[in-house]
Amino acid sequence: MSRSVQPHRTPCMRVPLPSGNTDHGRLPHAGELFTDRESESQAFTSTLASFRQLLDQDVEVGVARHNVLTFYGLGGIGKTALSERLEAWVSDRLPPVHDWGPPPPTKVSATARIDLHGSSGRMDLPATLLALRAGAAKIRDRWPVFDLAFAAYWSAVRPGEPLPEIHGRREYADTVANTVSALLSDLGSAAGFIVGTPVGMGVWGIRKIIGMLRRRRDLRLGVEAFDGFEQFLVRCGDEPSPTESRPALACEIAATLSWELATMVPSPLLTVFIDTTERLALDPRRVSEGHLNRLVHSMPNVLFVMAGREMLDWYDESQVDLPYRGRWTWPGLVPGTQESPRQHLVGNLSPADTRQVIERGRRQLDLPMDDDVVEQLADASAGLPQYLELARQVAMSAKDAGDGRRVQVADVTGSLSSLVLRVLDDVPPDEQRAIRAACLFRVFDTTLIAAAADVDHGCADRAVARPMIDRHEGRFPYRMHDAVREAVRRTDHQVPGGWSEQDWELAASRAAAAARVLHDAAKLREDTREVLDVIGIAIGLVCEQHTTLEKPEDSPYADWLTKAIVHGPALQGLRSRIPASSRTEYGRHVLNFISAKSLETPSEERVQALRDTFASEHPLRNIAGRHLGYAFKLQHRWDDALATFQELVARAPSAVNRAQIPQVLSMARRFVDARDAAAGLPSEVLITRVQEYAHGVPDRYFAEIDEKVTTLRQAGRQREYLEEMGDYLVRRAFFRGDLGVDELDGYHNQVELAGHMFGIRSALLARVLVRGADRVERAEALDRLRRLDMASEHGGTIGFRYAFAEFCDARLAGDRDRLVALREEVGGLAERTRPWIPVECFLDTAGLPVPAVPTQWFGTYEIVQQRWADHLQRYLARG
Repeated sequence: MSRSVQPHRTPCMRVPLPSGNTDHGRLPHAGELFTDRESESQAFTSTLASFRQLLDQDVEVGVARHNVLTFYGLGGIGKTALSERLEAWVSDRLPPVHDWGPPPPTKVSATARIDLHGSSGRMDLPATLLALRAGAAKIRDRWPVFDLAFAAYWSAVRPGEPLPEIHGRREYADTVANTVSALLSDLGSAAGFIVGTPVGMGVWGIRKIIGMLRRRRDLRLGVEAFDGFEQFLVRCGDEPSPTESRPALACEIAATLSWELATMVPSPLLTVFIDTTERLALDPRRVSEGHLNRLVHSMPNVLFVMAGREMLDWYDESQVDLPYRGRWTWPGLVPGTQESPRQHLVGNLSPADTRQVIERGRRQLDLPMDDDVVEQLADASAGLPQYLELARQVAMSAKDAGDGRRVQVADVTGSLSSLVLRVLDDVPPDEQRAIRAACLFRVFDTTLIAAAADVDHGCADRAVARPMIDRHEGRFPYRMHDAVREAVRRTDHQVPGGWSEQDWELAASRAAAAARVLHDAAKLREDTREVLDVIGIAIGLVCEQHTTLEKPEDSPYADWLTKAIVHGPALQGLRSRIPASSRTEYGRHVLNFISAKSLETPSEERVQALRDTFASEHPLRNIAGRHLGYAFKLQHRWDDALATFQELVARAPSAVNRAQIPQVLSMARRFVDARDAAAGLPSEVLITRVQEYAHGVPDRYFAEIDEKVTTLRQAGRQREYLEEMGDYLVRRAFFRGDLGVDELDGYHNQVELAGHMFGIRSALLARVLVRGADRVERAEALDRLRRLDMASEHGGTIGFRYAFAEFCDARLAGDRDRLVALREEVGGLAERTRPWIPVECFLDTAGLPVPAVPTQWFGTYEIVQQRWADHLQRYLARG
């Protein structure tokens, strides 16, 4: 397979560059039960051999991908158990006595697992990258190309957070820190470290390296990487943000790991197991499945083994939501193909295998079950593994009764739902409540189910030890098979022990109250990941069940979850933690609101989602209305924005909402209308200040700004404080010339660590304007500002900050060609809002006027233009 550019040739497939144990009285875990999948194990063995041959060939990848093996079939058929057992088998982690024998002859160097059970079907790409890196750690400790790229990406999407741990250990962070330390030492910059833990040093060191790469375009890092890696590293640090994770870039980062694997001789075989892929189909737009499709395509020398209910249809060229599709791309996924790897239907166990599973359970667990019961159970189960597991649990209960009772046919036959109820019949009532409560969650811990069921924690601890509840890694380490969960969840209240709709609602409300306590504690600890996890769990609750939510104290929000969503770390971070659909109207609007704040959602869909919630009686309705107005404002749809805010004020005439109308008018350069609309409102002072500034009169701004920033800081309104400080530093640099590089560095570091994109762009503009700044640093800041402005502006055009900086820098350099080019860009913009006025005046003074924009001036344009010309002349004349 082809690396477009590679450090050296390798005799391996070349890769494209990036664009539980049995316990006393406890049943075996599902992964230990179903060992008789002979056809599937043979298919896996054949696939490994075929894929190994591909790895060993020094051939171009081309278009086709041969790195996907799928097992698909109905729910409860044993796909998860099969996937887990295959991974254990190739990793040589099966007990000495099992039916598959030694691991397959083709050696698997390492495995990784991406589990979609707890994700509600959305891909968490940072977590996916971590899972891949954890697998690669079994091959060797250091993967410098991937580690540098991932650390840069992490510093952008999770600013201020240390690098995550792998398997609860900090070795990964130490490895990255050591790599960064070595690079900075080689580059002569070790003395510039911000001293702290190795973890923090690693993340911040990446930011320092990125800064050096921007300043020195000829710099090559001392790592063996593909041509262009340095520029790629800059992209990893610049393009993502806490609110926009840039999934396509995450897939490119995964491709760097694939590239590094390909440089090894012989090339190692990394196998990635992905379970419950049908969850991705819950989203009709297939956004997350598109990310997975891109990820798998970008790693052609990594084998992906997927398990789900449906065949993958990536071979279908009409699936336009997938970036890579068609028979020529995925020949192994085409139905009916016989080449390996391909798609395999996982059917029910054969009659012989079914009897063998039952016999083994009878023997190992010493179950009081006669031969005729074995036969009838085999027939009744139709070979469905989940059915057999539940039947075993019922049989174990009969044995544990201790009265010599034999297992009867009626005990272990019937529907899947009836078996679930029989299992519950033999569970003490308090544990039954805990198990029922667990059905409210995709993932959970004992605190949540104890609260939901209103039982003590000891009872919850006993309940999670029951075989129907599985344990996995993570902060919320328990889950239940969907088939069991659904059977319990939908049981009629007339069944003994069953819950009515009111019972479920009360349980969900108690669970939500417990989630609020967890959320508040995590927020106090500033544990961003757990805050997002708990909000995601609470959203899952309200999507699953009508739920009563507590109202927060001293807050205008209708309930604590609404406030948590609005004030949470990042709406984008919730995308992988929430379900794709909701059973309740409340939950549907929550999902719509989160979707509407994601750039992955097309703009018209975002607008429609916000409009629907605004028209509802949901607690988010007014917030959705405000954000709908913001969306129209960003698109320069002024009339729509004004109509939206007028409707919002009629419904909720708060000071914040009433301030929106004059702000829209002012941004649209309707200054007289804005002044009249703001008359008598608390926002009148703000409107007057910004409009006087636009007219070239900054006196009021400088007279009032100190009080404003002090008020924001004392009130703990960090986001708004950083925005105001960014503008303040820019204006000091331009009007007063009293901004020092050290002061600017302090602010710049602060907004970089916070991932505050508004503040970062303001810091870059200020850096260009500071006359004492290093010339190379100014050029680097200007280049980055252009990229960030174009990524942030509607339509992908330059923004006023870049235009302001570019004019001043080009004017100081006497570069007429740059000024002419800037005039062409600015003149070609479809819309220019209030902040563009200084740039327009500057270009006019240089004899490069741009087409006029309708504006309600106070006085005449000529007066405004002369004011800005005077300010510019003073700036240029300053030494």
